[in-house]
Amino acid sequence: MEQENVIRLPPLLILLLLTTLAGFVFGLLLPHWLALRPAAPLHLIFALGIMPLILGAMTYFVPVLTRTRAPEPLSLIPALLALAAGILLSISLFFSFALYPFAAVIGLTAALWLSIWIQRRKKQTLGRPHPGLIWYQLALASLLLGLIAILAGTLFPDYWTQLRRLHLHLNLLGFVGLTALGTLRVLLPTGGGYGDPEAGPWLMCQWRWMTSGALFMALGAAVSPILSLLGMVLWLPPLAQLLKSLFITHRQHIWQQHGATTPLACAVLGLTILLLSGAVHAFGWHAATYTTQAFIPLFLLPLVSGAATHLLPLWVTAARHSNHEQALRQRLGRHGGGRAALFLLGGLLILAGQGWGVVPILLALLHFIIAALRCLFLKS
Repeated sequence: MEQENVIRLPPLLILLLLTTLAGFVFGLLLPHWLALRPAAPLHLIFALGIMPLILGAMTYFVPVLTRTRAPEPLSLIPALLALAAGILLSISLFFSFALYPFAAVIGLTAALWLSIWIQRRKKQTLGRPHPGLIWYQLALASLLLGLIAILAGTLFPDYWTQLRRLHLHLNLLGFVGLTALGTLRVLLPTGGGYGDPEAGPWLMCQWRWMTSGALFMALGAAVSPILSLLGMVLWLPPLAQLLKSLFITHRQHIWQQHGATTPLACAVLGLTILLLSGAVHAFGWHAATYTTQAFIPLFLLPLVSGAATHLLPLWVTAARHSNHEQALRQRLGRHGGGRAALFLLGGLLILAGQGWGVVPILLALLHFIIAALRCLFLKS
């Protein structure tokens, strides 16, 4: 039964990855075709792709972090609920904005279900769970708070703007940010084939500062720029330690023309740029719209493409054919460094208010999509 469960989850993860990639394409192109609100593309990408994919990935990784049995079929429901919420929110963006509270309720149910499941798995752990588990739990707590905030906006319309900003920052910095950083600290050494003795202590100690920083930045976006700056100050030392590992300690393993490590490292670099851009916006020196739009190419695209470069071959082969898995990983990671550079270039152009920055972004994204489809459908 466990073996059946092991190979039941990867097909869902592959589907969610394809949905995410499609969300990226539509999210980048639709603003040029339709008159959408500035935050609409990011909502489309987040709800239709990122949230279901992260919940599915958490379901995949938690048994490893807790050293428990493979996921049971019912544990797949949160990711499927998140996908349903994303579809409903997409309909809401284009047809009836009044539908979004229903999507939020479905998303809230998915996040709560997965949080309870993770807590049960944590109690079943033999010994202490991996320190990365607390990052997933805190990320889900941020998602829950963010969804509650947007639902509260329907009940208190006078505070809609503040609650919407709180919702946005809790989702992006809290949910996505904590999940990504907690995973990257393990995935980078794995993908680069090197040992990192600092990773465990970093995960055990820095979650307090990162969580507090995300909360302060979210509150600051809703209430006061001073709180945002305080949150940024809390984030900078942990990020500096991570950047030191990327640029100094393990640079020879990280910065490669091919493979997963360069895109993953670029995601950390992009997040740091976005953090500094947000601080500039807090003083009113930069438009928030540009920072929101740049979040897609500076962080999400290198993050997803880098993680998928390492994980998609594992899902395709169900970890049963190591030689084929490695061959697919090499094929998928070919020119990964060049793609990441194009994502960063396009993101910096968008951050500077240059709309044509979407061109290098789309070129890199289409290159990765073609490589992913070949990985899925070519047998040799």
